[in-house]
Amino acid sequence: MQLSKYVKRTLKAILFVAVFFVMMFVLDAMFEMDEASTEAMLTRYSNTEDIDMVFVGNSAGEMVDDELYSKITGDDAFNMCTPSQGLSVSFKNLQLASSHHKIKKAVLLLTFDVADTESYDGIDHLYDRVVDSSSPFYVRIVNIIKRDVKRSFARDMIGSEKSVNIWIPWENETMHGFDNVKKNLTKRFSRMMRGDRLGSGIAFDLNHEVYDRNPGRWTDEDAAMFEEDAAAIDELPLPEGMLGADKMELLADMCTFCRDNYIDFAVVVTPHRTDYYDRYDEYRANVQTLSGYLDAFVSKRGFMYYNTEDDAKLHTTLPDAYFYDWEHVSDEYKPQATEYLAGVITDLMK
Repeated sequence: MQLSKYVKRTLKAILFVAVFFVMMFVLDAMFEMDEASTEAMLTRYSNTEDIDMVFVGNSAGEMVDDELYSKITGDDAFNMCTPSQGLSVSFKNLQLASSHHKIKKAVLLLTFDVADTESYDGIDHLYDRVVDSSSPFYVRIVNIIKRDVKRSFARDMIGSEKSVNIWIPWENETMHGFDNVKKNLTKRFSRMMRGDRLGSGIAFDLNHEVYDRNPGRWTDEDAAMFEEDAAAIDELPLPEGMLGADKMELLADMCTFCRDNYIDFAVVVTPHRTDYYDRYDEYRANVQTLSGYLDAFVSKRGFMYYNTEDDAKLHTTLPDAYFYDWEHVSDEYKPQATEYLAGVITDLMK
């Protein structure tokens, strides 16, 4: 019996999709780094019992050694900072930690670029990978398709290159060179044989509304305050895109969440090299304006803001030699950075 052309076309389409997904899984296994920094943090978090303070933020915040910080201050601190972490994931980390522990203090270690209008958070898929690692294979496939379709057609994504890149996860966190790919495959295979799942005990929670366990709802007063703050952005003498209302809404969410859960919250601009503010024309003036706005934004919500650039002793305590770029401290100098920030935060959160 000869198949109709419509059946043939349907079968070809199904075959194409099947081959596409097989190729993606093979390329993921080869090129996407196994247990990237975010996944390693979540695994370490799932194996840490006593936490009453968290740090959230991007890779600049990794300068804080949480074990040393805990010894200095007496807090049970945990550093949830990871590369490329935007405010949406910082808020997610804060909610995650609060769902499992009695968090008393939280510090957002801030770099100014996380306040810009870019709304896509490139590491969100790594949280999904932790969930997928503990799911049956067929559930993983269904989850991937559902998530990627939803993201591809999101209002702020559709029509952009990112709506396509979502379907190509190995485009981020990529391994280069045959030796690195070989090591990556070996590590992934070893973890699979050991049954060593990413995130251990929290994968189930990440897939079951863990972020809604604790209160954190805007009041009418919160909404009115934010409306004024969002309108004020247009009046600031800042380049277009340097400060996004969507990012400020996330920061307001963090403040509301901390207020409703009795968490002392502080926003601290991380230490940086002396040439940090001089990297672009007018950048120093722009970030001073932005910093002033952030200070007022956080302070009016009852929390603390501090820009380490305002400390006259900053560059003496943490000289440029401690940094390997504008804002990242070399591993060997993390103890000095931790001690410095422990002093700053202790004074700020008295």
